[in-house]
Amino acid sequence: MSNGGGDEWAVVFTPEGAFIRVFDHESSMSPYADDDVELWPGLLDGLPAQFRGLVDEPAFGDEGRFVATAVLWRLTGDDRWHAGQGIDFPPLRGPYDHTGPDGSPMLEILCDDVVDEFVEFAGDYHEVALDREAVAAVVAHRPLTEALVRAVNPEASLAAVRADVEAMGYPVV
Repeated sequence: MSNGGGDEWAVVFTPEGAFIRVFDHESSMSPYADDDVELWPGLLDGLPAQFRGLVDEPAFGDEGRFVATAVLWRLTGDDRWHAGQGIDFPPLRGPYDHTGPDGSPMLEILCDDVVDEFVEFAGDYHEVALDREAVAAVVAHRPLTEALVRAVNPEASLAAVRADVEAMGYPVV
């Protein structure tokens, strides 16, 4: 997920488990809030070796440097999710701080009906009305067609998004 405004998150599924990276560009925990552009202390402490390679993933970085404000992981045999050890979280920035100190509340969409949540999010954030059935088709991982792409974004075309979606392994007609 990338909202186009600098906030993003990704979930990576591997045979070893799942890895989640969150980046909230306005977070107090952003590497850019620090003159040294360093990750928040403890953010990667305890990260299993199975996921260490994802820290070098170019999609998760800026100029070769991993950027994140929250990192979660769960190995296949784990009974719970894990995060960095010993993180000293900064306080909320005020009563209207809806993303918390690390941006992890952006992941709430994964816990609800993702279709309705995304339609509502897009309406609020991008001020657009999305076709719920088109969003449901994408969530169901149905192959993209020209009609489906235009139903989600009338200004886009299948030709314009083909390279990106094929690189992700998303099916295209």
